[in-house]
Amino acid sequence: MSRSNNIARATAVIAVFTLLSKVLGFMREMALACVFGASAATDAYLVAYTVPNVVFAVLGGALTVTAVPLFASYASAGKKEEAWRLFAVFSTLLSLVLLAVVLAGVPLARQIVWLVAPGLPEGTARLAAALLAVMLPGVLFLSLGNLFYGLLNANGIFGPPALGPVVTNIFIIASILAGLRFGIAAVAVGTLLGNIAAMILQMPYLGRAGFPFRPALEFHHPGLKQAFGLMFPVMIGTGIGQVYLIIDRVLASGLPEGSISALNYASKLILLPQGVIVMALGTAIFPVLSNKAASGNDTGFSHTLLRAVKTVLLVALPAGVGLAALREPVVRLLFMRGAFDENDLAMTVFALLCFSFGLAGQCLGPVLTRGFYALQDTATPVKVGVCTVGLNLALSLVLVRPLAHGGLALANSLAATFNVVVLFYLLARKVPGFGVKKALSFAAGAAAASLLAGGAAALVDGYLAGVLAGGTAVLALRLVMDALVGAVVFALVCRLLRLDEYLYLEGVLRRAFLRGMSFIRARPLYRSR
Repeated sequence: MSRSNNIARATAVIAVFTLLSKVLGFMREMALACVFGASAATDAYLVAYTVPNVVFAVLGGALTVTAVPLFASYASAGKKEEAWRLFAVFSTLLSLVLLAVVLAGVPLARQIVWLVAPGLPEGTARLAAALLAVMLPGVLFLSLGNLFYGLLNANGIFGPPALGPVVTNIFIIASILAGLRFGIAAVAVGTLLGNIAAMILQMPYLGRAGFPFRPALEFHHPGLKQAFGLMFPVMIGTGIGQVYLIIDRVLASGLPEGSISALNYASKLILLPQGVIVMALGTAIFPVLSNKAASGNDTGFSHTLLRAVKTVLLVALPAGVGLAALREPVVRLLFMRGAFDENDLAMTVFALLCFSFGLAGQCLGPVLTRGFYALQDTATPVKVGVCTVGLNLALSLVLVRPLAHGGLALANSLAATFNVVVLFYLLARKVPGFGVKKALSFAAGAAAASLLAGGAAALVDGYLAGVLAGGTAVLALRLVMDALVGAVVFALVCRLLRLDEYLYLEGVLRRAFLRGMSFIRARPLYRSR
């Protein structure tokens, strides 16, 4: 119970900061849509951002999943000081490698843009290359920041690393506003400064935890071999995962102007549940799963991972159905202003619909993959990832012609679902007592509740659309009422079906509410003098 409470507290801390980051992230996307719309300038920025984002995803993701279990294994053996020394060497080597990547990549920016988006018009491609030259150094700060993120998590420190994206978004929003005067180049500069600030934010906390901020050139350290042995398969796996993004960029670059931007706006919206709850939960349980795996506690490992899967389904399934049912008013509320016109709206709404089918797969993927990583099995997700990318490419080529950018989104959704099904099957074979039947039964119940809730929300929205007319405030009120009806229906069906994880979470919220009310009643409104 103590361990469950620790996970719940860590998840809550990360979720709060992640929610703040996602709110700011939406403000960032809204500002970008308002100032630049779904235009050639926005397409150029997104293409330029793709390159450092892919490099960061490959290195940064591998660094986090390497740092947590490796540090946990050293700490459980009473070698914490040795662990700090190992990661000092590791960070030094990483900095040298990334610096070389940046120095080699900046002069080749135009060639890199051609590889990522060969169908861009020449003017847009030249602009993307100029923006890439500005943003590429951010790879160094992003990757070091992610290594620090993993090390802080391994030491039970979750708040400061989760605050990093908040700082980055503040810088980018400010730079978008500056773009009213200085153009899209200001956004590239703001993105780089935000990456630097997010890394610097973590350094004081890491220093207090014991990390020695000194260059360490002991490249013969025996732990490096183990670290790279864990890291390289993860790099391959995450690199394969980034092929999704590259496929979208390559194929969308040959579609009408604004297609890349529409896919970006829709994907940011559809992944909000993943960013707020799922990534928070995955980050919080990863050290716990690593410790249980290191100690050979198969029962505890299975129980923790199964509960995480159920929690993810409780968020992802209703969110996916709800976004599909209310896609037009949601996009209109968030983005319909400034340079964002009706054509941009239609393109983004269609992409959102196609993305919504894969939300559960997108959310469950990181959680199941971290289960393999906690077991120090980094090869299986790579093999599954290769098959998934092949399927995604084939589906994209088939669907892009009849559905344009929507076909790319739908291919992504179908491939993400395939990825999760295969990972779940392999993990169930690998881990005794994982409870496949319980998970499938729970998923069926949550899916039924989600469909009924989404249908109710859509019916209410159809009625309110004919009754309520007005501007942004009225539209926001309409969506709030839709969401409340959907949430009530979802809760009632979950209670009727007696879904265990829902009942547990409802009990936690009820007890928290009662404690809060008791605290308020215990404090007098006025103190006697």
